[in-house]
Amino acid sequence: MNSSDDQKMQFQFFENVIRCELQPSSVSADLECHSQPSLALAGQRPMGIGRARERDQWESPSLPILEREADFDKAAKDVRKLKTRPDDEELKEIYGLYKQSVTGDIDIECPALLDLKGKAKWEAWNLQKGLSKEDAMNAYISKAKELIEKYGI
Repeated sequence: MNSSDDQKMQFQFFENVIRCELQPSSVSADLECHSQPSLALAGQRPMGIGRARERDQWESPSLPILEREADFDKAAKDVRKLKTRPDDEELKEIYGLYKQSVTGDIDIECPALLDLKGKAKWEAWNLQKGLSKEDAMNAYISKAKELIEKYGI
């Protein structure tokens, strides 16, 4: 390999790094993007900008996802302003959906038997186990709207 080839590979490396920094962030795009410079240095063909667009790797997050997150945040604020306190079953359901939306599957041990409140919260969250964050977020928004209609804010 001569110095001209070496310079081209270095240029490709920095071009990919700069392109990665300018693109909207997503986990799959970040992983794809940051793996590209090492491919270029190894002599493999890096994904060009045209190929990335063809594969939709650099598109911004879809608007519905951003709208859903905004709706989720608004619903979470509105639920705290209810005129009347929902019953315990409704509170446990909304709590479980909130935790599943924010954290995902439960990752803590069940509290001791004497911690009744902690155990009830754990069970509510555990009931949502396996539900995707997006589905949990949608269910939370629906439940929050139901509670707002029922109790008012």
